Amino acid sequence: MRVRSTTCRYTMLPSEDFLIDFLPSDNRIVVASPCSGHGFKFTSVVGEILADLALDGGTDLPIGAFSFAAMDRFLAARAA
Repeated sequence: MRVRSTTCRYTMLPSEDFLIDFLPSDNRIVVASPCSGHGFKFTSVVGEILADLALDGGTDLPIGAFSFAAMDRFLAARAA
């Protein structure tokens, strides 16, 4: 009997949210980390957001909760 196993990495940011923003040190670089097991369900909208950011420099979709600033606020509140 042959046994086969596979390991799947499950990544998640401390806030358990996505990170979609411009790199703070270089606004020519878009960073996207739609981590976790549920991230695949949002592929179409994340792709739309990334295209907007890369091509237009912004998006009309509400992504403020997924910014580096939001992550910083979360980490600061957790440390307090």
